[in-house]
Amino acid sequence: MRSLLCFLALPALSSVIWAQVNVLTANYDNLRTSANLGEYVLNKSNVNSNQFGKLYSLAVDGQVYAQPLYVRGVNMPGGATDVLYVATMHNTVYAFDADAGSSSAPLWSRNFGPSVFPGNFDQPGLPFTDILNEIGILGTPVIDPSTNTLYVVHYNAKGGPMDLPDNYYLHALDLATGAEKFGGPVVIQGSVTGIGWAGEDDVVNNQVAFDPRQHLQRPGLLLLYGNVYVGFGSHGDIGPWHGWLMGYSASTLQQTSIFNTTSNNAGGASLWQGGRGLAADGLGNIYVSTGNGTYDGQQAWGQSVLRLSTTSGLTVTDFFTPAEWMPLNDNDTDLGSSGPILVPGTNLLTAIGKEGQMYVLDQANLGHEATGNTQVVQSFQAAAPSMTLAQLENSFLVFNTALWDNVGGQIQYMWPFSQPLTSYRMKNGVFETTAFASNATVTNALPFSGFTVSAFGSLSSSGILWATSLDSRPLPAPGTLHAFDALNLTELWNSNQESARDILGSFSKFSNPTVANGKVFVPTASKELVVYGLLPGVPGVASVVNSASYSSGAVAAGELITIFGNTIGPSSAALASVDPATNLLPFTLGGLQVTFGGKSAALLYGSSGQINAVVPFEVAGQASVDVEVTVAGGGSYSVTLPVAAASPAMFSANSSGSGQGAILNSDLSRNSTSNPAARGSQVVIYATGTGVTKPASTDGILTSAVNPPLIAQTVTATIGGQSAQVMYQGAAPGLVAGVSQINVIVPANVTPGAAVPVTISVGGVASVNTVTMAVK
Repeated sequence: MRSLLCFLALPALSSVIWAQVNVLTANYDNLRTSANLGEYVLNKSNVNSNQFGKLYSLAVDGQVYAQPLYVRGVNMPGGATDVLYVATMHNTVYAFDADAGSSSAPLWSRNFGPSVFPGNFDQPGLPFTDILNEIGILGTPVIDPSTNTLYVVHYNAKGGPMDLPDNYYLHALDLATGAEKFGGPVVIQGSVTGIGWAGEDDVVNNQVAFDPRQHLQRPGLLLLYGNVYVGFGSHGDIGPWHGWLMGYSASTLQQTSIFNTTSNNAGGASLWQGGRGLAADGLGNIYVSTGNGTYDGQQAWGQSVLRLSTTSGLTVTDFFTPAEWMPLNDNDTDLGSSGPILVPGTNLLTAIGKEGQMYVLDQANLGHEATGNTQVVQSFQAAAPSMTLAQLENSFLVFNTALWDNVGGQIQYMWPFSQPLTSYRMKNGVFETTAFASNATVTNALPFSGFTVSAFGSLSSSGILWATSLDSRPLPAPGTLHAFDALNLTELWNSNQESARDILGSFSKFSNPTVANGKVFVPTASKELVVYGLLPGVPGVASVVNSASYSSGAVAAGELITIFGNTIGPSSAALASVDPATNLLPFTLGGLQVTFGGKSAALLYGSSGQINAVVPFEVAGQASVDVEVTVAGGGSYSVTLPVAAASPAMFSANSSGSGQGAILNSDLSRNSTSNPAARGSQVVIYATGTGVTKPASTDGILTSAVNPPLIAQTVTATIGGQSAQVMYQGAAPGLVAGVSQINVIVPANVTPGAAVPVTISVGGVASVNTVTMAVK
């Protein structure tokens, strides 16, 4: 097995870097927090005009309102790739290589035909100006990673841009190719019992039919328990309109449920939420906020927060309506201008709309309607405390928010109209009613900001609030991307500081930036998506990944890792050699040293842009660890990483993290399509990130073939989906401690093939990657 030493010691020479997290839905999660708490590349020390800026732009064919989505390690025809999915108002979905270093052509794109001309909805003296140019894909799609499917809704014009719109269509697209799946697309249609907006709707046989000419698909789509949910609101409150919510089977695209907010002798109550996604808890309930419309507390749900059960169709099981709903309705002051946020780890939700009144509600008891709103957990004026009630009820203050689930108290952010950027902190289930932080030095022409919080958990040095602002009005107008300290809201950077390099382009309202793996992907109305990140050549650590899978995240004791960055190691590449006297790898290489919590790591390779090291076994039991890279001459760079008991990954034959595994057959020859393993034979799988051993391993030592230590946690494996008997689970003899060898029996009933999938699990933690092997 010594012949594999070089191969396994240096598995990370590929330029592929896997992303930290997937962004599969609007606002990052079904709670709709607008927060990525797995971001450790970008932090308050490196987001500045010297180190951070515009990297490139991705050209698309229309304005981008939908939040870009991000999936790591998609099995594309050319190999595993991190992919960014972008949807435009020209009815096109694009898939881009998210790790490209510069602007590049899409991996694939799909156009769905003519978009809809907004002027179709103009009425005398009432032009439709909410959306300019065209209406195509407006709501953010949603992705199911278990089936590698992207669900998206497009708006189709019949024949050309000046015709009346034809229909909305729901698509299920293959992530790798963009091909239609599950019989898609399907026309979105349906009806409910009632008389609708009396005298306005075309009612046949007491059925109110969904009219695509009167509605916009604005909220982000929701994937929940095998169904895709799609919400609709109005075209600029041009009647008749309703709020519609429809459910479709994710596997067949057949409609499973339908709900109308004002079906019977009522109208209005849009579901639009400024584009925020439909929220959902873990019990199968959906939470929405409605806009202007009729309210009666029984069948008409204007100006309300609703909880809908999905157990049997879609039914309202609880609601909250503010006592002042009627003046809000009269003045177009929608509660539903911003969708609810379900506060992580609690049974609470927050709701805030144009009025700027913050409501904290119990998800299990929303409270219905009561004089003075005394039935709620908490309410207070958050957006503009100095305004009178009459002013607030005629204001357009809040359209978007974000929430950082911080252990020191959850922090919610807003940028009200003509008010400072502001945050409030929640402690023990209630907000402090004095602003936690504010910034009155930055300006925003309209309250249409996109928001994202990026942080490494609650680590204070990592928390950044990303916000877009409008430079002037009316639209269209230029926009600015800002980065603020998420604790005190001090501005760290904005795209106008070095405008020649970093300019954003035309502002896209309500469009949230997507932050993933050290990059910020920002939608614009300039027919491009702008990508920001750490500037090439700027010294520092860019990312830390598992050397087998190229996946980032929590590290385990003994894990082989690869650190990528700029000028982080010796200018001339240095390859480690084993000290024959001690049988140890070096802890200093070409003047380079890496420490974890002060403990030196064994080094395998070092260069200006890449370091291969072994996580010291002493990190076991810690929640996180501070890593410091010190180079010759005294320069140093630091990053904080989460620690897990196990973070297993298998080595692949081509060092890409996927495809043919680095697997040996029973005769110790390499498994391959030309050298398959027999069913019932024993094969050897190599992995790392398997955690501590019994007895404890020594950092940096080559494992002896005599009584090698065993993996302390239980190891399981599958081949071709069949459980494979584990014969040995321990350190790999002849290789550095931290490389594990797992001997398994190929199941006798496995289906033979050239690429049979292989997985392992350590202590119940599944490997982050899947490799394949050949079986005969």
